[in-house]
Amino acid sequence: MAATALFALVIGISGCSEPEQKREYATPKSLCGIAVDAGELAEFLPAGRSASTKETVHTATATRCAVSVDGKRIVYAAQEWWNDMTVLQFAQGLTQDNPEQRTDDGRFAYSGNQAFGKTENCRSSEHDDQILYTAIQASGSEHEDAAAMKKLIIAYTKEVERSSTCR
Repeated sequence: MAATALFALVIGISGCSEPEQKREYATPKSLCGIAVDAGELAEFLPAGRSASTKETVHTATATRCAVSVDGKRIVYAAQEWWNDMTVLQFAQGLTQDNPEQRTDDGRFAYSGNQAFGKTENCRSSEHDDQILYTAIQASGSEHEDAAAMKKLIIAYTKEVERSSTCR
């Protein structure tokens, strides 16, 4: 009798658990007008009903946008023109955290939830003697994966270099 009561209790409790949330939205395929691999971006986005991207800053020297899921900002992306500096110096202007990993060439710095890049051969007549830097910060994400963030910032930066921003 006690075993039957315990079994009924376990079944009852498991039946009351919340269903696992699912991603009901299509993952954005661009950040600030720059194409991204939706699968790479999806790693940092939570389950939810809807996703949206919104440009939050658009000036002569900076473009920033945010990806929100169910109204909560999860990922930020940026392209910013600055005087030549190291990617770590650029990162210090956007975060108080120190990205602990860097690529051998020094163009990218990253951690589990943020990454920063420095474009190559990206020039603009409007920005003589300046360099275009990139950033992706998944500060609203519960997911941390340094290897995935490195892959995302490198791909994003390459797409920025191919864009009209660099011509």
